[in-house]
Amino acid sequence: MKNLISLMSLNSKILKLPSIKDTLTKNNIYPKKSLGQNFILDLNITNKIAKSVSCHQKNIIEVGPGPGSLTRSVLNYGANSVIAIEKDIKMMRCLTDLKKISGDKLILINNDILSLSLDNLGPFPKTIIGNLPYNISSKLITSWLKEIFLNSNILIENIIITVQKELADRLIAGENSKKYGRLSVFTKLLSDIDKVFELAPENFYPKPKVVSSVIKITPLKKPRFNVNLITFEKVVRHAFGNRRKTLRQSLKLLGGVKLLDIAGINNSLRAENLSLKDYCDLSNIIDENLCP
Repeated sequence: MKNLISLMSLNSKILKLPSIKDTLTKNNIYPKKSLGQNFILDLNITNKIAKSVSCHQKNIIEVGPGPGSLTRSVLNYGANSVIAIEKDIKMMRCLTDLKKISGDKLILINNDILSLSLDNLGPFPKTIIGNLPYNISSKLITSWLKEIFLNSNILIENIIITVQKELADRLIAGENSKKYGRLSVFTKLLSDIDKVFELAPENFYPKPKVVSSVIKITPLKKPRFNVNLITFEKVVRHAFGNRRKTLRQSLKLLGGVKLLDIAGINNSLRAENLSLKDYCDLSNIIDENLCP
């Protein structure tokens, strides 16, 4: 009951804050193209994202809170705590009022997420959320999944983020598809990925030229197949390095025809034709020195 009363009190205070648009105007803040900033001003949209997070009593890491739209929503929906990481020092001013009324529930960090390790953002478990800059989305996703895989102390329940639709399509693409590539194979090894819903350009300020997707990434407790990640990444990199080449050419430096014959894979196929298991099999053959 005490927690419910506390949440209702916080919700009431959040509702009294200036609108996101007024907060930007008050602080003389404009989106920076160099930082890939496109803000969601409509709290109805961020509330929809917060619902998909199921954030009640969860501890959240938010990447790029901007003026605080999604931050307000997850706090409204009962998040236990939010660590908000914002690179733009000027943007931090927009979060000051929210910090005052949220107290210890909201921790603000002025830093570049690319320079931070998840290991420093515990205790765990946590959920990651954010409206990611398009130019660093794929890099963040792969680095997070790799760090979670390599460090058993890091427990991330879900990653719910807004990305460019084109990237979302690549992440969920299956073999024999033009959108299927290195990123598709890598993320399938370490996670489940689902599209939650799409957002039109009109939902952002300023309007991007592309449609966006909210996606849910659930890191697996262990990879789908046992494989040396370094070898796996090497094989996938070579295979997709020139996806128009047949595998006997693209994998020539790793064993070429001999490697493919041992794996029972047709050497005239191309990278997009192989399944995740195929890539793991090739990696394991190399590691077991079965291809002289």
